[in-house]
Amino acid sequence: MQLVQWFESVLLIFSLLFTSISGFLNGTNKDAQLLREKTDGYIYGVCHPDENYERINELGLGWVRFDIPYPYNADGSISASYIAFKERARGYAERGIKVLAITPYPRSYFEIGGFDPSADENAERTKDIAVFLCNDLRDVIGGIQITNEMGVSNFTYPLTMEQAAKFIGIQAEALDEVKGDLIIGYNSAGVMEELHYLMKPYLQYMDYVGVDLYYGTWYGGELHDYVSAVRKVNRITKKPIIVAEFGYISAGEPKSDAERAEILARYGYDSEAAARADIENFVAKLPDALKSHVYEEFPDPATWGDAVFEAMDKHFYCYLDESLTGIAHTLEGQAEFYSELLPNFKKIDCLAGFFVFCWRDSPACWYCGQTDCPYETAWGITDLNGEPKPAFYAIKDTLASFDK
Repeated sequence: MQLVQWFESVLLIFSLLFTSISGFLNGTNKDAQLLREKTDGYIYGVCHPDENYERINELGLGWVRFDIPYPYNADGSISASYIAFKERARGYAERGIKVLAITPYPRSYFEIGGFDPSADENAERTKDIAVFLCNDLRDVIGGIQITNEMGVSNFTYPLTMEQAAKFIGIQAEALDEVKGDLIIGYNSAGVMEELHYLMKPYLQYMDYVGVDLYYGTWYGGELHDYVSAVRKVNRITKKPIIVAEFGYISAGEPKSDAERAEILARYGYDSEAAARADIENFVAKLPDALKSHVYEEFPDPATWGDAVFEAMDKHFYCYLDESLTGIAHTLEGQAEFYSELLPNFKKIDCLAGFFVFCWRDSPACWYCGQTDCPYETAWGITDLNGEPKPAFYAIKDTLASFDK
């Protein structure tokens, strides 16, 4: 009898140990289950939608994600763009679609509000704006993402990483007292360990942490890296994870030396060296959007050559050189990407949901302003006319196969 009891005890220990290890490896997270209960199930969403509610519902989505403009004019009155946002959000709410609303970026506080939102003396002012947004929008949104991708220069400007973490944190602290049923969190571009470690003092106020992932497009990697990244951010933050952005471009390929030379020739230069030697005149000829990024993000003209031909070269030359093994940047490849990745997402217990990036193709790249730049033009799961691409149906079929 004692031997049997001993054997049963050993089996129990091994069972508990296996469950613990399995849970760690697979991201088991009770908090994620609780979050899914709070959001009435797993979050299936899309970024930057249009008002084609019928198609959004056809796809099986219950959430959309887009930006809140700064709510005030310089004189302190409510801005027209904010009023328009609220009415747009109401349109989704009335049709049973929840909005994950992204609060304004730091630059808005400087450029419109005229103050540094991370400074100690302005903390209450920053908190008051966050509380206003929460209270004013609570009936038309489902959750809040506090600003976007701190650590990416275009979004973080003009804050440092430490200031950006504080900017997020003090808003989360203020919202914790008034959020009610809304979910509150922030996101990172990729794993971004520095940001998450800086956020440690404020994680107590977060319902979720978002992570934006673009393996195979913006940078290298494989499908399994998506799963690994989610688990890593969960291990650092101990919070439920939402993949706030992910997607795969349906067009784009590398550029040959001859094609690059042809692009340089349009600006009147026969080589990068020649352009670097005349850098101020060269930059002045760039498309306005790209030029503004150079001026703003690289204030020293001595760095402009590296800015264009290294940091921004994919935008300047309009090329794409990363892809997942066996998945091309084509209409069919984009559909394959979603068909293969989404079932893997559903296996991660710490994941509370995801937002596809994005709804519709764009006529021009918002970053560089060029129509033939694939990076910000071909993400959509619908085309420029709003017609479904193969990826639309791949997502629809995959979501329909999931247990509700």
